[in-house]
Amino acid sequence: MSRWLSRPALVVPNRPLRVVAAAGSAFLVLLGTLTACSSGDDSSAPTLREIGSLLARHGKAVLTHDRSAFLAGLDGSARATAFWRQQAAEFDNVVRLPLAGWSYHLEARTRDRAAEAAAGTRLHARAVVVELELHYALRRADPVPSTHTLWWTFVRRGGHVVVAGDDALADAGGASWRGPWDFGRLTIVRGRTSLVLGHADASVLRPVAAAVDDAVPAVSAVWPRPWTKYVVAVVPGSSEELAAEVGPSSPVTSAVAAAAISDPANTVSGAVPGQRLIVNPDALARLSAVGERIVVRHEVTHIAAARYTTDATPAWVREGFAEYVGNLGSGQPVTTAAAELAAAVAKGGLPRALPDAVDLGTGEAIPQAYEESWLACRLIAARVGVSGLVRFYVAAGQGIGAPSAAAALLAVLHESIATFTAQWRAYLRRQLGPAK
Repeated sequence: MSRWLSRPALVVPNRPLRVVAAAGSAFLVLLGTLTACSSGDDSSAPTLREIGSLLARHGKAVLTHDRSAFLAGLDGSARATAFWRQQAAEFDNVVRLPLAGWSYHLEARTRDRAAEAAAGTRLHARAVVVELELHYALRRADPVPSTHTLWWTFVRRGGHVVVAGDDALADAGGASWRGPWDFGRLTIVRGRTSLVLGHADASVLRPVAAAVDDAVPAVSAVWPRPWTKYVVAVVPGSSEELAAEVGPSSPVTSAVAAAAISDPANTVSGAVPGQRLIVNPDALARLSAVGERIVVRHEVTHIAAARYTTDATPAWVREGFAEYVGNLGSGQPVTTAAAELAAAVAKGGLPRALPDAVDLGTGEAIPQAYEESWLACRLIAARVGVSGLVRFYVAAGQGIGAPSAAAALLAVLHESIATFTAQWRAYLRRQLGPAK
């Protein structure tokens, strides 16, 4: 079973200061008037200007692999030892990645003064807690950076501003995002068209790279529109890491073999940042070779088609198209690939309507709903060819809700959704046997 997931949109109400670090340079952009001050002792709270300067240095240190400069920006006191160690380990992981960018953007200071006071008491210093955005990009995979929210605590030590923690607001819903580099030493495997990140031995990750390398050209053969044709796969080492990658409210569990995730699409450019393939090697290993290939190709299809997948794209179109690409060339008879649906049809359970988001998202009938969606897209391809199916997919994402599918059917097949549904039901009967 596969699911297409996206992280919730980030809403940033105010951006008083922006800090950007680019390869080989660092610069500061002031978006508002800030009051700057500095102090030679530790009695004053850090200012936003000082924090911004530190963040510029911090981002540059990552891109230039300057460990000493990076550690100099951390609180080295005994009260921040755990955070110091976590950040040092993160640096050692991150600098091994093929980074195209790494920067911190200061968004706003928290209004929770009680949390700041508690952090200051714990650290024995005047603390300032701010919301940051981490922007990072991996070469080949990220045409635009992926963005994630951090809540960092800053204090002054020896007259210098340093970062001392990231959990001051954790109990109030301000948990900092954690990447795969935050869950132990990274193992990195590079394939022809894949980059696999995990914590297991490379022998566990190489089959994932091979599966993705197989999927990318297969998907590209069906999906002719531009995409990166390069996939970053993350192999979480724990349920905690899985939840961090897909989000705590995600329906993805350890039983799911793979899932595609992303940041929200840019509403202006249409770019979809942060596309990643999340892989559970234990669940993937329980599949047959054919099943593994179908699942990986399904999820890579979601990544390839993401720019043309919108909130308007009906669930059956989204999942049916990915299932269609995944099943191409599998050699499976229809009755095997759609076993749950075939069993239902044999019992007289011919579906009356195309599956909706609820059918594809909850309940024991999810596999059957995926099979129904697959055969709907398979029927469209049989009628107008693979290129016609692609045109239909793109058109279905351009409307609003159910009417988008109806408009796409009229544009590509020249028939109403009611007519198509009747033809689809007849197609199911022909492919899977007569309903009694």
